[in-house]
Amino acid sequence: MNELEFRRRAYTNPNDDSADFIDASCANASHQQLVNELQHFDKKLKQALHEPVPDTLVNTLLQDTLQPAPSQNSQFGWRHLAIAASVTFVLGFVTRFLPLESGVTPPYQTVGQVAMEHVRLESYLTHDIDEQVTLTAVNAKLQPYGTQFKNITNVGKVYYANHCLFAGGPAAHLVIQGEHNRVHVFLVPADRALQQVNSFSDQQYHGEVIGMNLNRLVVVSDKEEDVEKMVSKIEASLERAI
Repeated sequence: MNELEFRRRAYTNPNDDSADFIDASCANASHQQLVNELQHFDKKLKQALHEPVPDTLVNTLLQDTLQPAPSQNSQFGWRHLAIAASVTFVLGFVTRFLPLESGVTPPYQTVGQVAMEHVRLESYLTHDIDEQVTLTAVNAKLQPYGTQFKNITNVGKVYYANHCLFAGGPAAHLVIQGEHNRVHVFLVPADRALQQVNSFSDQQYHGEVIGMNLNRLVVVSDKEEDVEKMVSKIEASLERAI
């Protein structure tokens, strides 16, 4: 199990008791420390989720919101302020301990923002990784997304091919050698709830998004890399899997 896959599984389920995960956890001290910290956090979170609500909370809120105002002139301001404060308190108390449903993503995210942040967070791993990926291995990862490469010779050397978590759901993630730097390629299911863009950039990265039959093809790299040229290579090599 490589470093990226281990960390992904650790964050998803630090109590994973499968043999390969346990072996990876014991491989070195840093792995063991990460698992211990995540297990401790998971335990605290479960305790917080079962924290009982005080019996007097409802009565206190009702008294605060329904008590008559001291005068006609101040009725609107004080009464509505109390209601607003109580509603805010209840919402804050409840949502603090409710886990987000799978697939729910922050409203600010566009497909480009997710892609650039994903590349940025995993750059310490993907910058040097080389798994000697073959055409067969690449297509095995692409198969769930209904597509495959006819060949990878014209695309470039593939350093990495795996599944990743992309805005609350799975996506394929490839790392390919470009003309100057490594290029990150994502195949994201078209029904993923993200704001659509055709191109995107920030101070470090830029990329393009191409709509396909079943997926969005997202290509990201450093500013000096010609992502448009890489998109053309990938589109020419991809075909729909039978």
